Amino acid sequence: MVKDILLARGAEAILYLDEEGNLVKERIKKGYRIPQLDERLRARRTRLESTLLREARRADVLTPQIREVEGYKIKMEFLDGHHVRGLLNEENCEEIAEKIGSTVAKLHAADIIHGDLTTSNMIIRNGELYIIDFGLGFQSKKAEDKAVDLYLLYHALESTHWQVFQKAWKIILKAYTKNYDWSNPTFGRQTSSSGKVIKTLAQIEKRGRYKER
Repeated sequence: MVKDILLARGAEAILYLDEEGNLVKERIKKGYRIPQLDERLRARRTRLESTLLREARRADVLTPQIREVEGYKIKMEFLDGHHVRGLLNEENCEEIAEKIGSTVAKLHAADIIHGDLTTSNMIIRNGELYIIDFGLGFQSKKAEDKAVDLYLLYHALESTHWQVFQKAWKIILKAYTKNYDWSNPTFGRQTSSSGKVIKTLAQIEKRGRYKER
């Protein structure tokens, strides 16, 4: 009998492959929390993450397909691809950055905040960009929340991909602005325009530079 294969252990969850080849994300117990509260929080975060994964796919964003949600576990498709963190370079920068910008635009147009936009949470498979790990995600129409999401991506690129950072960031912002549909008919509601998000991002960057002085 094939046993589960542990892939990663984090502060909030463990990831493993089950005997059927599915990826399972299981939120782990926190000993410092009251048991009843811990159970409610883990179950709520699990439900929210599964909802965000499904909503993202409705918004035409590629994510792992969910197989099953039970308790504190999400069983999903295992993506056999390459993390953008180890893939992004001068040669593919333009292509991948454009995919990142347009993908994040679709998320934000659907009022989905990822919460941890790093290239470690992006996978290229068969030439397509997938977004993974919505564990810190939530839903919001606020330009501030979307701008903070972009700000985190900005710093992730700056620290991890400094060789292509400037080029990649310009392409990402251009693709983001181009693809952001501020009145997304799929969801039938209005949300912050891309211009408002970018303006708020500039304000956040300004505050960040002020704090560094």
